[in-house]
Amino acid sequence: MADFAFQYPLALLLLLPAPLFLLLRRRTRPKLPFPVVAPEMATLRPGFWKRNYNGLLFALVYSCVVISLVNPGYSKETVEEFIESKWLFLALDLSGSMKRPVSRFSDQTLGDLALDGIASFIDMRRDEDYIGLVAFSSYAKLLAPLTFDKDLLKAKLDLVRSKNHSRIYRELGAGGGTNASEAVWLSLSAFFSMLPEENRLTVDQIAGMRDFLLGEPGALLDIPHKIRHAAPGRGMAVILFTDGRIEPTQRAHVRHGGLPNLVNLITLMKAVGVRFYIISVGGEVDEAVEKAMEPTADEPTVGRIFVTSRGLDREQIEEVYREIDILETNRNLTRITLQPRWTRWPLALLTFGLMALHLVLRSLPGLRKL
Repeated sequence: MADFAFQYPLALLLLLPAPLFLLLRRRTRPKLPFPVVAPEMATLRPGFWKRNYNGLLFALVYSCVVISLVNPGYSKETVEEFIESKWLFLALDLSGSMKRPVSRFSDQTLGDLALDGIASFIDMRRDEDYIGLVAFSSYAKLLAPLTFDKDLLKAKLDLVRSKNHSRIYRELGAGGGTNASEAVWLSLSAFFSMLPEENRLTVDQIAGMRDFLLGEPGALLDIPHKIRHAAPGRGMAVILFTDGRIEPTQRAHVRHGGLPNLVNLITLMKAVGVRFYIISVGGEVDEAVEKAMEPTADEPTVGRIFVTSRGLDREQIEEVYREIDILETNRNLTRITLQPRWTRWPLALLTFGLMALHLVLRSLPGLRKL
């Protein structure tokens, strides 16, 4: 609502006949006139208040009743300062190539090294941040939904370490593909399903949007109006770690026609404000993806590509995640809330108070009417 408003402004028209009611009341009320007295007895003539308090109180009561029907209201502004809570999804490549040793002198795999980097990144983040985990190879799997429970996240990470040989690790490790686009789409779907109610997408709407991501790079996207102009992605980011080739058109897409196109996904993230970071071991990133990540003249950057060498070590990967942590710093935000305050009940109480005052005045001998 505005700073000041009427809930039912047309009710103000009821004030127009108020003077007519006062005139009719004055003319129809029986009166006992005072006799003519000599000038020296003029002090016995009742004063203005005694002569007119009935009419004045009637006018006040009538006005309060009408204004309570109009129900004037104002907005109380509440200013709240808080630290931004980020929503972050970490997508990890667990294809067969991630099982290779970091070096011939180490029994640690590249996947384990990536998990160490993710674990250190989780420790860097604030306790209020929501973090989710996605792992992928030929298909993508949600390891952990958005949560602020860091112990739960680390327990999920341990499930996909090579030394534990868990069922999830074996299933994902058996895949030979690098289906990064499906992992990114799974992360976005989780974001869209957790938005505030006025911007939240239904399962059917999410599935319908996915159909527009299956085309060639640059295909027209049908983004629902409820999220296009609401910028729901503010404070959200997807961080993708992979050693495979990231490209917009894969053989599996041509064969099955069921994989979202990464360039279209980047276009979608630009439209809704979700940040996107790619950590590419070996630098195998398609030119179309690199071009899609670059900002145009009328839009901000969507994120950044971090290219590392294949001889990756723990210090290098942690440095990359520290840089992402700086890029995704929690901002100091201010929330201004306007809370409506309606005055109907205070006016109603004032009306009853004036009526009670009138009864009290009429019972006083000095103000009693003859």
